[in-house]
Order: sequence, then C-alpha cells, then structure tokens
Amino acid sequence: MLLATDSAEPIEWVGLSLRVDWERQPVSVHSEDAALLERLILFLRNQHNVKKRSIVMPDREVGGFLFFIYQICDPRWIAAFLETERGDSNG
Repeated sequence: MLLATDSAEPIEWVGLSLRVDWERQPVSVHSEDAALLERLILFLRNQHNVKKRSIVMPDREVGGFLFFIYQICDPRWIAAFLETERGDSNG
C-alpha cells in the first residue's frame, strides 16, 4: 500500500490520485478529480465523524482541486477510503 505521510507527497492507488499535505495546518487534500474529493469528504464524515473541513475548491497554485481538514485525521482513514474506491472500481 502506498500512503504519503511526508508533506505533499502523492498517493496513487489504482488510477486514483490524491496528494495530502500533512505538514501544513490545516492539512490539505489535493486531486485533479473534484468528485473523488467529495467522495472522500463523505467517507470521512460517515465513517470517522470528520466534520470540520472546507468545501472542495479550485487549487490556484498547482491546478486541480483541494479541500482543508480542520481536525485530526488519521492517514489510515484515507488509506481505507482508497481501498473502498479500489473495490468499487473492480466491480
């Protein structure tokens, strides 16, 4: 499993690409796919009660989209989301 724990390293998982910047406060989550970020937000809310976050917005620095997380987020939660997405894409 590839999970980026260093600052702003990409997480690539079966065609899904996220970049999480764990070093900044608040933590930022980036992707070229806004819908993927929206699904991640729903997963974090429903599975781990993560409610303090921004909306998905355009990333003006590098392109694509991003959102911010304003509370504790375990990297394993994002890995679990990617596992779920991978399972959904396999049919």
